[in-house]
Amino acid sequence: MRIAAIDVGSNSIHLVVVETDALGNQRVLAREKHMVRLGRGLMKTGAIGPEAFQAGLESLALMAEVVRGLQCDTLLACGTAALREAANAQTFVREAARLGVPIRVISGEEEASLIYLAVSRAIPFPEVPSVLMDVGGGSTELTWLVAGRPEASVSIPWGIQRLADAVPTANPPTPADLVRVRKFLRKVVRKAQAGLPEDLPKTPVILATSGTLLDLAAGSGGQDTFDLDRLLAFKRRLWKTSSQARVAELGVDAKRAEVLHVGASWVACLMKWLGATQVRCLPVGLREGMVWQALARGGMALPVLGDRRRASVEALAAKLDPDPGHSRHVAYLADQLFTDLMPEFELGDPERELLGYAARLHDIGLSLSEKGHHKHGAYLITNAKLAGFWPAECEAIAQVVRYHRGKAPRMAHEAFAALKPWTRHVVEKLAAIVRVADALDRTRRQSVHQVRLDLSGDPVRLHLTGAGDLKPELESLKDKGRLLWRLLGREVEIVR
Repeated sequence: MRIAAIDVGSNSIHLVVVETDALGNQRVLAREKHMVRLGRGLMKTGAIGPEAFQAGLESLALMAEVVRGLQCDTLLACGTAALREAANAQTFVREAARLGVPIRVISGEEEASLIYLAVSRAIPFPEVPSVLMDVGGGSTELTWLVAGRPEASVSIPWGIQRLADAVPTANPPTPADLVRVRKFLRKVVRKAQAGLPEDLPKTPVILATSGTLLDLAAGSGGQDTFDLDRLLAFKRRLWKTSSQARVAELGVDAKRAEVLHVGASWVACLMKWLGATQVRCLPVGLREGMVWQALARGGMALPVLGDRRRASVEALAAKLDPDPGHSRHVAYLADQLFTDLMPEFELGDPERELLGYAARLHDIGLSLSEKGHHKHGAYLITNAKLAGFWPAECEAIAQVVRYHRGKAPRMAHEAFAALKPWTRHVVEKLAAIVRVADALDRTRRQSVHQVRLDLSGDPVRLHLTGAGDLKPELESLKDKGRLLWRLLGREVEIVR
């Protein structure tokens, strides 16, 4: 089944076309994005301007052609803030329908709900309280989450384009402009607070789903994550530069560059209000939520996130793993070792899950070449876009595969050094475990049936239960066990 979803926003119009199977697995066939700024000037005139009106219809006409060319079974289109409020919104909707794009204008609450649906199928929610945030051109949607469950939400009728229109700034902006914008933003936040429960928890993490936030992440020095200090430093830089300089230095869209400094101030203001120290940017949004809603309404039982993650890994393994019996047995042995090593290495269930995926995929690089297959495997995982994983999780899995053989992790390796300290800790430990598990199936006959580590004494005892003399496995263990033995800091005795 092919589903097309179009998000008609106040800044941009987005299209995604996906092909889904009976289990809900999705393959993206096309993406389109046109920045038409339907919401520009809406505060002053109350209507979509003639230029934006025409650009919006031209964008939808092009997207309709893409949808027809891909022979989609279903086309969905939702309009948000600009179409909720513009006096000529109904005229725009009628013209869009003539082009073959029937737009349904949704409330801010439904918008937030669809975004939550998309995110809940894309990534694991943090254990700490968090806020799901979508900053659009005409509105900002916030949903408070505790243990991944929505506790409260608010639709603030102010997005970046509307804020920029309400408080115009020079190009480049002046210090007086900054003072006026700060004052206005505080006023907007105070009004939003008035309609919320007083006992909402402080939220250290914001999960963000807009393109502007991705630009802020890139400018703040992170791929998809930034903290408040980095954002504030980047904000100061933006307020000292012209929009033309932002395009040249950052490579952002020229239209977005005109309002990016206001966007940085708005996000910083929200972070301070929410008590957030970190923003994580997600590659999903309203349109993905529309797809999941369509599948649910069609009678599909939506897969839980863990199933999507496993299905994504298994799909990649099915394409590239030359010996699934071996990789599954390595995962089985690695899991046994992990159980005994959890307290020693200070790891938990999230790391156990990543270990299982890395072990399952450790040999996919053989599909390209035996030589350097650990590096090939890491490359394949990094570029596979596994569904349901944070980018940092994908990189951790890739690096465990990278180090399942060959040289041990070291800071001289650029990709390893680029990881955060805790992720480096995890990668080193998990790679050591996969090395031992891989050695224990050296003949690929699954001769070792059980493995157990007794860490109570010195030396550590590695108990093996299996068939045959296990000579190839024990010989391989002399080399591949070195990293684990070094991390344990003790001699290891093999017990049969």
